[in-house]
Amino acid sequence: MDSYPRWVRLTHWLNALAVLVMVTSGWRIYNASPIFVFSFPKSTTLGGWLGGALQWHFAAMWFLAINGMTYLLIN
Repeated sequence: MDSYPRWVRLTHWLNALAVLVMVTSGWRIYNASPIFVFSFPKSTTLGGWLGGALQWHFAAMWFLAINGMTYLLIN
């Protein structure tokens, strides 16, 4: 028997996915700044270019917010 309902596990895994997208697109946004010496490898970032990374970042932000509101409303 599962200790947590399926919807709780689903919302948590979706949160993990959204956070992963936000982190990897955030690394691409970080790489676009000329003031930082360190840069993350392109193979670990998401977005391809600054505009694409911002689109991924904001899409994941909305997904995370809606998923969080869904969790709160169902709970």
